[in-house]
Amino acid sequence: MIRYFLVLLFTPFFTVSAQSAWPSQTWTQAASLTSVMDAFGVLDLSGLHWNPDLNRLYLVQGSGRVRVLQLNTVNNTFTQIGNKSIDGGPEGITQVDFAANEFYTIAENAYEIRRYSNTASFSSITELKHWNLLAAPSPMTDTGNDGPEGIAFIPDSALSSIGFVSQLTGTAYTSVKGMGGLLFIAHQDGGYIWVFDVNPNVNNDFVYVGKYKTNRIESCDLSFDRTTGMLYILHNVPGNNRLEVTDLATSMVNGALKFNVVSEYFLPTPASNDNIEGFAITPKCPSESNTVKVFLCRDVESNESATVQQDVLRWFSPFVADGNCENLSTGNLTIDENPSIFPNPGVEQTSITFAKASYKNIKIYNSLGQQITEKNTIDTTLVINTDNWKSGIYLFQISENGKTFSRKFIKT
Repeated sequence: MIRYFLVLLFTPFFTVSAQSAWPSQTWTQAASLTSVMDAFGVLDLSGLHWNPDLNRLYLVQGSGRVRVLQLNTVNNTFTQIGNKSIDGGPEGITQVDFAANEFYTIAENAYEIRRYSNTASFSSITELKHWNLLAAPSPMTDTGNDGPEGIAFIPDSALSSIGFVSQLTGTAYTSVKGMGGLLFIAHQDGGYIWVFDVNPNVNNDFVYVGKYKTNRIESCDLSFDRTTGMLYILHNVPGNNRLEVTDLATSMVNGALKFNVVSEYFLPTPASNDNIEGFAITPKCPSESNTVKVFLCRDVESNESATVQQDVLRWFSPFVADGNCENLSTGNLTIDENPSIFPNPGVEQTSITFAKASYKNIKIYNSLGQQITEKNTIDTTLVINTDNWKSGIYLFQISENGKTFSRKFIKT
């Protein structure tokens, strides 16, 4: 999306939630990452995605390019490991499986979701599949340059935990097409979030789940924290950029479903160009003592100053993120009932230890949100063999006496 808005003075920031400052830094105080990509600047930067397993930041340029920045956690610096051209119009980017060499984009002008694979070195990128959102069963219409801009994958485990409701049926909905979750699309026109259940292996095979109101009239990027169940919605409004946070719960407002607002923040306004189009966040959990980081990018054009072109991506830290590490549960167990998982991370097996003997149901989901196994026990200890599991992050949902508690487990 191309938009110009001249800011003559730096606009103070404020929030409408408990956050004391955005995000405890102004735009100029945050770390600038533009030169990591190109010392001469970057144009048309429009969408961001953070991969927490690999510590990578994915970026797309609307002119048709994807970049990947790798974080070195030892010296806390980034290097660019990917820089390739792709089909035109990518405005948002996400991943379904953090461990896979692939990603999804939303192409604004083509109104398409696209799936790409890449080599490990990003030397080659190939389009695998695509889904036309102007075709049935989607009721989306062509609104020109005010089209879909942001994309995020939300796994079934998070959807079922909150009881996510289909706008079409009014009942709880999780995926049936094999992706293990749903794709959420941020749209400029009206600020709606459109939701689709996509078959990842068949072109144009999808279910339209619905469109949902947000707190603003324009939405341009999405980021979902799988550890808290919070969806972050970026609103790109001249002089009034906002970040909305929702837990995916909805309410009926004027005959339409609207996401409940957990928090809303007023974004910092960088000088000369406030066209902020991309947002990404690192996970809050498993440890709330970890420093949460966020990334913002802005879309600038070739006729803007070199100073602006060389300042399009900022890295903010710390950020006091919404939600908590048990947010994906449907109830709250007391401290005495909290189960422990050891060892975690684990290799061949892990044990869940409970405070008392009673009937418990344990469902285990992989990073795609797919349930991989289910166990029942009445004992105080349950040993689970993880030898055949792929390396990655798993979610244990433990139900006892009508309550459910979620724990993250890492297989190494």
